Amino acid sequence: MRKPQLAAVARRVVLRSCRANVPCHIILGGYMGRNALMRAFVTTVAAAAAFALAGTASAATDSDEQSKVYRDRVLRIGTIDSRPEVRSAAWAALTSSRGTVAVKEFLTTGVYAARQKAVDNARRNKDYIIRVNRSAVPNSAVANSSSRMLDASTTDEQRVKYVQTGLAEAQELDRVNNNRDQEKFAEQAQADRDYVTQLAAHDPGPQVRDAASRAVAAGTDYDIGLFFKYHWASAAALDQEAFRRFVADQDAIWLVRINVLIEAAQAAEKAERESSGEFARKARLEAIGHWRTIQTESNGSSVNWEGERDNADAQATSWAAIVAHARAAATGQDWASVITRGTDAGKAWSDHADWAVAQASAWKSIAERARESAEAAENRDLGDR
Repeated sequence: MRKPQLAAVARRVVLRSCRANVPCHIILGGYMGRNALMRAFVTTVAAAAAFALAGTASAATDSDEQSKVYRDRVLRIGTIDSRPEVRSAAWAALTSSRGTVAVKEFLTTGVYAARQKAVDNARRNKDYIIRVNRSAVPNSAVANSSSRMLDASTTDEQRVKYVQTGLAEAQELDRVNNNRDQEKFAEQAQADRDYVTQLAAHDPGPQVRDAASRAVAAGTDYDIGLFFKYHWASAAALDQEAFRRFVADQDAIWLVRINVLIEAAQAAEKAERESSGEFARKARLEAIGHWRTIQTESNGSSVNWEGERDNADAQATSWAAIVAHARAAATGQDWASVITRGTDAGKAWSDHADWAVAQASAWKSIAERARESAEAAENRDLGDR
């Protein structure tokens, strides 16, 4: 698409979004655009573009089919997003009496406002926990539990639960135990130390590797015990959330790019139908150019879906091995919890791998449709040749 056309699209996007009572500083400063102006611009377009390719990346043309595509995308967000603010907003849109209108508003503006709200709430929760930690009695349950909540492997969702209920539970423990944290870890078996060392070197998740490395480096029974009881699960959740956010956000940017090109191609074809002679020929050539660009770029999505499938498969395989190890382990860890967590995580990663395969197939389908549209335009004769 030529730069003047893209600029015009961007202007319409921003004006339409601001007229929808969405503060422009939120649109331009949302989740994807906090660190770079260009990222913010792309997210603004993503926030307000019509998601004709949403969710399954299919070029739906029928209004009923488009509505289903929109709802499926929102349903996925409402199901797998880790942020309660985003899930709540998604389900509010899905259950709204306004139907498809509410769903489309969520996709164009609501999801970005909900993400920003989640960022603001997460910052406030962390600041609050920092204040609690600074004022806590040393070696109390409040001091130790709040320190864990400030660990790098702790998720925002865990901090929400701590602020809501966990802090009160720690305060009650301190009341009963006179501000002395009674949590102790027995001497850790060498087999468990070796297993944490193995995870630090070979686990496919960078957050798990980092948490295991810190436990091994600290080396005490307490640190190894904390890894098994708290930090392993937190780090694994962070790895899964990082995967989800990366592929969803990067693909959204690409979807918008392709959607803008599709709208331009359709506009050119409309101009071709409504004109004749040289004007029709020029419009047809412009449509052909757009369709060929869509074909090329759909074959090279911003997400390497086959690579992400391999990443998800590696995680699923790793969790299967962890479950097998836990079933055979005879040390004093809570291996039953590891089995439950590993089984759930393995299924989730298998689902991510299946989704990546489906997305790769969908992009290939878009490329094929674009090729067919280009060839149809090249073979079209409206008497203007």
